[in-house]
Amino acid sequence: MLSKQSKILITGATGFVGSYILKCLVQDGYENIYCMNRSSSNMNLVADVRDKAQWIDCDIMDMPRVDEVTQDMEVIIHAASIVSFHTKNKNKLIDTAMTGTANLVNAALGHGKAKFIHISSIAAIGRKRKYEEIDERQIFSQSEFDTTYGLSKFLSEQEVWRGHAEGLPITILNPSMILGAGNWDQSSTQIFKKIYQGMTFYPEGSNGWVDVRDVAQAVLISLKGNFDGQRYIISAENAAYKTIFEKIATQLKVKAPKYPLIPFIGGLIQKVETLRSLITQKPPLLTKETLKSTSVTSVYDNTKSRVQLGLQYRPIDITIQESCQVFLENWPLPKTWASIQ
Repeated sequence: MLSKQSKILITGATGFVGSYILKCLVQDGYENIYCMNRSSSNMNLVADVRDKAQWIDCDIMDMPRVDEVTQDMEVIIHAASIVSFHTKNKNKLIDTAMTGTANLVNAALGHGKAKFIHISSIAAIGRKRKYEEIDERQIFSQSEFDTTYGLSKFLSEQEVWRGHAEGLPITILNPSMILGAGNWDQSSTQIFKKIYQGMTFYPEGSNGWVDVRDVAQAVLISLKGNFDGQRYIISAENAAYKTIFEKIATQLKVKAPKYPLIPFIGGLIQKVETLRSLITQKPPLLTKETLKSTSVTSVYDNTKSRVQLGLQYRPIDITIQESCQVFLENWPLPKTWASIQ
């Protein structure tokens, strides 16, 4: 039986989602939290709770070190992930997702089968058609609308399911597009900065959207309850990119993207971005994969998470309003990034 003194390990705690998970656990009174990080990790997102956790220098690709770190852990929350849609990073993306997760799963199995909560993505569920209603039963098929990132998350999940088959208690969470305040130069929070600085085009498709605090709450519920062998779509609402971008622009008091990113225009921009990436050695803002994946209308069913987890989602309008307020209060940002409470 877990208590507030149970030893909990979080991977990816310095990242966008991981930082909110850490804060959520601290606010709920958990006192024995350990976070894996590397010496190069940026601690800005966790500055206000840094002293509430014990930090362990460890790379999930280092199996002997992972085995050592996980020895006495009662819960492992795996939130570490590389997010990239640049095919140049394909091999690293897939290897890190598979091997890193396998290391954690194997260590958990070897040390008494700690409870394992895996933060995946709706990208791991996949998209097969231009319009589709999607629930947890769908299986990734690597269609033309899927991404290498989605493949990496799917393969990562397979390691978790393998662990479950070998006796590991697991829960898998599949968040949709996550919104919230954080580092505006990374992850999905870049949307706010890019709209603020001026965007001309918006993707033609739609997606599921969720507040980062609700993702953290889903982790907390999974931690406290018995949801062994279950997978949950964590998504508050379905909405077109155009709609979400317009709402963000309204709150930021800037012009909204005006034109749909039709295939011809998108193809031209993608080629320009590829050239820019070669010259600057920075990731392209648009790739063939993101162009395809954001052109589909995906409708995600959150019934299972609402009924079984009892998750009560924040309205995305509130998420956008609060995130934009934090953005405007802190832009241009100093050395730290603010979060929404």
